[in-house]
Parts: sequence; structure tokens; C-alpha cells
Amino acid sequence: MLKNKKLFIIAGEQSGDTHAANLLKELSAHGEIKLYGTGGAHLRALGQEQYYDINDLSVIGFDGIIKKLPFFFKVRDVLLKKIEEIKPDAVILADYPGFNLRFAQKLENSGIPVIYFVAPQVWAWNYKRVKVIKRCVDLLLCILPFEEDIFRKEGINAHFIGNPVVDHLENKYADRASFFRAAGLDPDKKTIGILPGSRRREVETLLPVMLDAADALRGQYQFIISKAESVSDELLAGVLKKRDYRIATLTADIMKHTDLVWVCSGTASLETAVSGTPMVILYKVGGLTALIGRLLLKIKFIGLPNLVAGRAIVPEAVQDDVNPAKLIDYTEKIFSSYESVKADVERVGSLFRGLSPSKKGAELVAGFLKSTE
Repeated sequence: MLKNKKLFIIAGEQSGDTHAANLLKELSAHGEIKLYGTGGAHLRALGQEQYYDINDLSVIGFDGIIKKLPFFFKVRDVLLKKIEEIKPDAVILADYPGFNLRFAQKLENSGIPVIYFVAPQVWAWNYKRVKVIKRCVDLLLCILPFEEDIFRKEGINAHFIGNPVVDHLENKYADRASFFRAAGLDPDKKTIGILPGSRRREVETLLPVMLDAADALRGQYQFIISKAESVSDELLAGVLKKRDYRIATLTADIMKHTDLVWVCSGTASLETAVSGTPMVILYKVGGLTALIGRLLLKIKFIGLPNLVAGRAIVPEAVQDDVNPAKLIDYTEKIFSSYESVKADVERVGSLFRGLSPSKKGAELVAGFLKSTE
């Protein structure tokens, strides 16, 4: 059992606060821990002594980062001073690589172990960051299966623990029939779930295209739209423009119990794969962001299921391909070879199902902390 361990956690975004809190809940079963650092409501609920809230630390876009640079330098200095005062047994960096990797370098000669939870995506861009990770990180927790091999080949103590998406992927309805009854859907008709995303820009960009495609296919299929909690009723109504579509907040059930999902690129695509449902992945950003992405990104695919599979198992509608005609074409292609696509998606999902990333991560962290005593 761990005894009176002081842990300094730096989470700078909502996801980092959530994932770190889940990890530390599990870690508390291994002994007594005291928490310090930055975070949000979830870490605060665990008793973390917080010096900055994630709302202060979050930024959007390159211009947002530049405007807040002086503030971030101050945050860095304050946190370094707190670490010097507290002398924690370890620092846990939760995602947030733009800040956290630079912070890890400041701790290089401190003698304090550094644990990094949610490995930076060096495989996507700026691979040379592995040098910093190798030099400054003592334990690296990876959430995609292929990452462990990438980092271990570089001599980094890396472990795949599963993906945090499974921690909150809970179905209200155990089977398709009960979900269809509750949603008012026809059990004999093929059903497409529409997941336009959780951010305003995603909904405004993707949902109109999805709806135009749905209008054209309504005779063949029925549709249900997933409304994220962060999406207002007003925003959704403004995009729908009085079109009559079923809407539900049961995102996990829509992923699990429909035949096909049109999904915004991101973690939702991986959640859909874990649910075992074929999908079309949509991704569209502004012209400047797309240009920067083409210059920096070193990946063949946008969607996580395809990245994990190492090949295109589901279609991706990217940038100019985000249009109703392409979406309809991809949809028909999936249904023409449905069982094959579903089997590929199931194989990707099986890599994550049954794993508890928070529990596995806590076991690794506890073992690491004991080894440093």
C-alpha cells in the first residue's frame, strides 16, 4: 500500500481533468494520496489543492495561445515554485502536451519522477518530441495500442492501458429492441445515427450536410440525431430549420443500436468502433487550419478506427468531400459490404473492450511509486 504520497497533477483541459480524476480514484484504492496542481471540478472533488482552474488554462487556436503566452509563463513559474515547496513524490502530467512537455523539461534535473498520462501524439506530428519524452518522462501511459511499440523502440517506459472513452461509454438500453421502442423507431427499418459533434463549429459545419444527405435517403432509411449535452436546443433548432427528425441525448445507445453512424472525427469515432457499429467519419476545418495540418501532420488517416487498424476500414469524408453526394455514396458502399465492414470495426473495438484504463493505469502508477521508495 502507498503511504502518504503527494502527487502534483497538471490538467489543463476538461478531458484531462476527467481522465486524471478517474485514474486517481482508482489509485486511492492503493493507499493514501494527497493531490495538488491544476484541474477542474472532477479533481477538485477529490480534494486537489488547485492553483489554477482548467477554465483559465484552456485556449483555442494559435492566436489564443499567442495572446496568453505571458500568462502561461507566469503559470509555469508559479507551479514550479509550488513543486519546490511541496516536494511531491511524483508529478502527473495529464495530456495538454503544448504546456506539459515544456513543463517536463523544467523538471528534468529536479529529481522528481514524472508520469505522463495520455501520450503525446508524436506519430501524427513533430516526432522529435520523443527525445524530450525519453529524457524527461519516467512512466508513459498510452491510450492507443500502437503507441506502446513506438515509444518502447525509443527506449521509453511506455504502457498501453486502454482508452478512457470506455470509462463513460454506458448504454441505457441493453438491447436494440428496447432502445427502438423508447426512441419511437421502426425495428424493421435500417437506421442511421447522426453524430455531428459536441462543439458549435462542428454542428454548424457538419449537420447541414448530414441533413441534406438524410433528406435524400429518407425513403430507404430512418434517422436519429444525437444531441451532445454541450449543444444548445437553440443551435440544433437553427440548423434543423423545422425539419422533423428524432433527436436524443442517448449518444452511446445511438452508437450501439443503429446500423450505421455518420460521426464527427474525434473520440466519438473510436467510441463508435468500441460499440461495433460501421460508420462514415466526417472532418472539416477552416482553410488555414487545413493548410497547417497538411504541412505538419504525418498521418494517412483522420479517423481513429482507421489509424488503429492501419488501413481504411471505414470511409472518411474530409474537407471538400464533406458534401451530401459523397456521404450518400459512402453510405451505400458500406451497406453493400456491410458484414465485412462490421467485422473490421469489431476487430478494432475488441482492442479496447474489457479494458479499464483507469484501473490499469492506477496499477502501473502504484507499482512505479512503490519502486521509487
